[in-house]
Amino acid sequence: MFQNRTRPFLPVFPLLALGIYLSQFAAAASAAWAGAVLTPLWLWLEFKGRGSARYLFWLLLIAAGCLLAATDAGYLPECDQPLALTGRVLDCRPLSYNQRVIVFVPELKARLALHLPLDLELILGDRLWFRGHLEKPSRTRNPGEFDYQAYLRSQGVYAVMEPFACELLPRKASAALALASLQARFKANLERHMQNPGLAAALVLGDRSALSPEQLEVWEQLGITHLLAVSGTHIGLFAAALWLALRWVPFSKNSKTVAVCAVLLFYVLLSGAKPSAWRAWLAAVIAAGGAGRRQLDGLHVWSLIGTAMLVANPLYLWQIGFQLSFAASGGIILWRPLIKKLAALFPQRTVGRWLGRIFSAIAVSIVAQLSLVPLILHYFSHIALLAPAATLLMVPLAAALMVGGMFLGVFGSLAAYLGSVLDVVAGLADWLCRLLARADCNVAAPPMPANWALAWYLAFAGIGWIGRRQYIRIGAPTVRRWVNWGLVAMLAVSVPHQFARPLEITFLDVGQGDCILIRTPFRQHILVDGGGDSVYWQERGRNVGMTTVVPYLRHRGVRHIDLVISSHPHEDHLHGLLAVLEHFSVGMIIDSGQTHTSPTYRKYLELIMEKRIPYQRLRAGDQVLLRGGVSLSILHPHQFLSGTGSDLNNNSLVIRLAYQGRSVLLTGDIDREGLEDLLKRGGLTPVDLVKVPHHGSRAALVPEFYQVVQPRHAVISVGRNSFGHPHPDVLGFLELSGITALRTDQEGAVSFYIWNGLFGRYSQAR
Repeated sequence: MFQNRTRPFLPVFPLLALGIYLSQFAAAASAAWAGAVLTPLWLWLEFKGRGSARYLFWLLLIAAGCLLAATDAGYLPECDQPLALTGRVLDCRPLSYNQRVIVFVPELKARLALHLPLDLELILGDRLWFRGHLEKPSRTRNPGEFDYQAYLRSQGVYAVMEPFACELLPRKASAALALASLQARFKANLERHMQNPGLAAALVLGDRSALSPEQLEVWEQLGITHLLAVSGTHIGLFAAALWLALRWVPFSKNSKTVAVCAVLLFYVLLSGAKPSAWRAWLAAVIAAGGAGRRQLDGLHVWSLIGTAMLVANPLYLWQIGFQLSFAASGGIILWRPLIKKLAALFPQRTVGRWLGRIFSAIAVSIVAQLSLVPLILHYFSHIALLAPAATLLMVPLAAALMVGGMFLGVFGSLAAYLGSVLDVVAGLADWLCRLLARADCNVAAPPMPANWALAWYLAFAGIGWIGRRQYIRIGAPTVRRWVNWGLVAMLAVSVPHQFARPLEITFLDVGQGDCILIRTPFRQHILVDGGGDSVYWQERGRNVGMTTVVPYLRHRGVRHIDLVISSHPHEDHLHGLLAVLEHFSVGMIIDSGQTHTSPTYRKYLELIMEKRIPYQRLRAGDQVLLRGGVSLSILHPHQFLSGTGSDLNNNSLVIRLAYQGRSVLLTGDIDREGLEDLLKRGGLTPVDLVKVPHHGSRAALVPEFYQVVQPRHAVISVGRNSFGHPHPDVLGFLELSGITALRTDQEGAVSFYIWNGLFGRYSQAR
């Protein structure tokens, strides 16, 4: 089967993965009914020898994937009372304020995520007794944020607990504890004989905890973090070293094969048994089993391994490592015949052979990167243009660190002389990474829409398949067809921006605060406020600018912000802007000129001066005109109000955005006194959308204001608070007035669009 050129097994893995993916949209009962109806029909068509049976079988594979995912969907026990449970530690990871520990609970026959104090020292295999309330994991509230719920789902965890009582039970001998102690001994040998063991430990064990944040950032910036994940490169190098070591051992070839596969399996377990490591090990086992026979078809092996892993654990599909590993390996296998054909064009002399090998290495790296583009944009929102070259330069150094680190970790003092050598190699690797990172060849881009990602992979697979068949027809009909498609593409890209793209207004969920991103059809970006945390949470290190606003901007591919507007200098509007000013270039900053005595406001002014950002103070009557007819009109304040309940709130900038006959009113935290002043001076006109003033405070409810602006939609930017926001009277008034109200604490990020004179919420921001 694995040598058949028709490749009957090839579609099984992709279709099974598609079914698992669709399980989040379709009920298991629907898949079961589809399977029950289609299976007899498929059997009948197969019995009759009909060609259509193949396509029906594909549908059955998709239904099987849905059912497979449904059997492993997990659950959250419904219980209002605290539960006392025991669990075995499967994974530990330190976080900012605590550590996340995944345990297997025999009483529930399920996995839980516990949030425990950092000072509790745990190793894999430890047993815990704990008591607390089960809760659902928090879901992402904004695009680009870390999705804790999705992450835990990929680990088979559907409930979390922050125990109010926890006890470490006496340790008992087990395979997990033995493996954990071996890992600790391995790391101890590296730390004892190396001054900087972090990179060696990451390359050998896949343990990145000893790497500094700066090192990780540089490797991610260069697009070479895949070298830190135990995968095909690591398994291949380790297998080659084992074969060399066993070359002179007087055992049969089959015995050596079994020994190599067993040692590789042990290494996979020692390195944490990540999906990429399992894929590489299974590929090595199949390759070793087929050695000496007719060459196996790589695509068949790829599909078989993927199918086996998904059948064993459907949750693998949601793990980033699994997706990246199979996308890259599949692309390389698909394109390898074409790469070999092109490399054979070099002269087969000494220099030509070396040039051919260098070309092949670069081509393989480029193909791997091309196969990952949609996934990289989805998860990281940028493309590292230097990734192929950086990979080529770093592979020899990584190989030396991995092989040397393996010997040092195993033999310890007997191989102590390797420590100083590995320190030199690690230092050279760090120097080379920093040197390459200075070029800053990263291209920020938003995630691909689903249709673009599908088109990308169809084109990638199609070209690779043509190259695999080793012919490309270029006749008159093909040329004519390409010319026609080229003209269609030129017509599509020549459509004016204001017709091809909408203007987008997104209200981020930053908790109790405001943050609004306006994205024009000409890719201009205007950020109004940045959210913020209370001083208490700031002291504990929490920063909504770094955890929410900056990741969202990067997720959307923003590299430069044309205009930053600060409505007023309260913490819940200003503090998040500090992270934005530190991490992005800014064209101009606008505020009303209100001053404040807070450290946040002082830092805000320091960043403006330090980065030499143009700064203007605007008042009512001023206007900002952007490309394409987008205008921002300042309606308030005309003069600063004083003696109100909160002067800072009542002097908030009120901004009217207008485009293509549609308008949006942004009101900051203006209260009753400010609204009455605004009404008295006039200038208000009906709008399509209003940001409800001051998070829905009762003090900002002025019915005459809504009667004048007559909005169809209203957004309340609000989070958990002790002020009673939004007030029930405000919610009741909006409902009675027929105004559709959306709350960021319930909806998450909320987006509205203006496109060709139409206004609406065409899709959610998530």
